[in-house]
Amino acid sequence: EGGYHHMKRIEKIFKEIDTEAVWSIKLLTVKSSKREGVIYSAHQVLLDPLDTLEKHVLELKKKYLEDSNAILKKYTKVIDYDGSAESTYVYKIERNSELINREQQLLFDALDRANQEGNPFEQKYSAYVISGISDGKPVHFFTMQSPFVNMKRKHWWDGKKFVEMTTPVLALRMSADVIFYDNSAYLMTMAGENLFQLERAYKKVSSFCIKQVNESGILADIDTFESVASSGNNPRKFVSYNKAYLEKLNNKKTREKMGRKFDIPLKDGKFDTTDKNTSEKVIKLLCKKGMLDPFEDSPVEVSSAIAWS
Repeated sequence: EGGYHHMKRIEKIFKEIDTEAVWSIKLLTVKSSKREGVIYSAHQVLLDPLDTLEKHVLELKKKYLEDSNAILKKYTKVIDYDGSAESTYVYKIERNSELINREQQLLFDALDRANQEGNPFEQKYSAYVISGISDGKPVHFFTMQSPFVNMKRKHWWDGKKFVEMTTPVLALRMSADVIFYDNSAYLMTMAGENLFQLERAYKKVSSFCIKQVNESGILADIDTFESVASSGNNPRKFVSYNKAYLEKLNNKKTREKMGRKFDIPLKDGKFDTTDKNTSEKVIKLLCKKGMLDPFEDSPVEVSSAIAWS
């Protein structure tokens, strides 16, 4: 029901776009360093004619809601961001989530302090945001692509001849990777992860969780587990890590029961993580990626465990 409610909310954001409000566009750089974390800077630019952005957001509305192949039709649900990467899901992250709390504050500080003068080509921009009002509240459409298109080998007609274009042009894309509205960020595509540098966030979360699991005493080999858990796609799985599952697995009988159910071998009463495959299974179990097939009663991997409705 929550997912349905939020899909309706996204529809409403587009339906209630207020073209009488003031709309703005800001170019954005998103960088990160180990020492400083995520760094944002923004540059506000003006477009001519003055109603360009109003016309553009109406086109966006048409593209997402009204066209025969309207973009919103491809989504099946809205779920809380859990590290999975399903192209038919919209992932929602609340503003105060530990995953983005610091980053979104820095982002909106940078937007508030956006440079309004000088040459926009002096910096490399990796994204842009169009901001305005929907249903009386601020809305921000983020596009995670360079706003500039290089016009190499392109020429414009001056009335007599075609003249080489030497300056890049600003292009408004017909899509948004993140919609920020009413304290929620909606990731419409996985490129939206880059706005908050979520890879940094889930790697931090995973290292904390891995430490917890290693210290719990349920594993036969903590080194192999740590190596497997911190590589490949496994760090993103820890976004949906469930500490209550770990606490239940502290009980030896529960471990044995889960070992039988999910085909996880034990060694001296502990999960035998000397084997990489066993480590993978333990990760899936703790991160809600392992379920039982209702007909075969056999373990299966799922990308996302959502409450039955």
